Amino acid sequence: MKNSNFLFSLFALMAFSIGIAQFNNSYAQTDGAKVAKRVSKTEFKKKLMTLDQIQLIDVRTAQEYKAGTITGAKNIDFYSSQFKSELNQLDKKKPTLIFCHSGGRSAKALQVFKSLGFDYVLELENGYSGWVE
Repeated sequence: MKNSNFLFSLFALMAFSIGIAQFNNSYAQTDGAKVAKRVSKTEFKKKLMTLDQIQLIDVRTAQEYKAGTITGAKNIDFYSSQFKSELNQLDKKKPTLIFCHSGGRSAKALQVFKSLGFDYVLELENGYSGWVE
């Protein structure tokens, strides 16, 4: 009887550990390390479709945003005096995907996200112009 209780407890602990590992991998797939990097359109699309609870941020101006954006993107203008304070309102633990028009502003924005302590940020290589080509 004691052996069966021990085996049941061991099995339950293993199942719990596997569940936690799968949750962590589906969330950010980082193994605890912080990620902040530029990625291709293909990888960006893949992460957009597979990561849970992402924050998609368009760092272009309001005029550029109104002319067209990636579905679901929130506009936070890199040139705004409120840029950092608006970023600080985001969840730093959630995966964040960012883009601008061609990659210049988002490359600079990526550094700001890093300095503010975001855990997982991907920047779209070639920006929105590469997205819609």
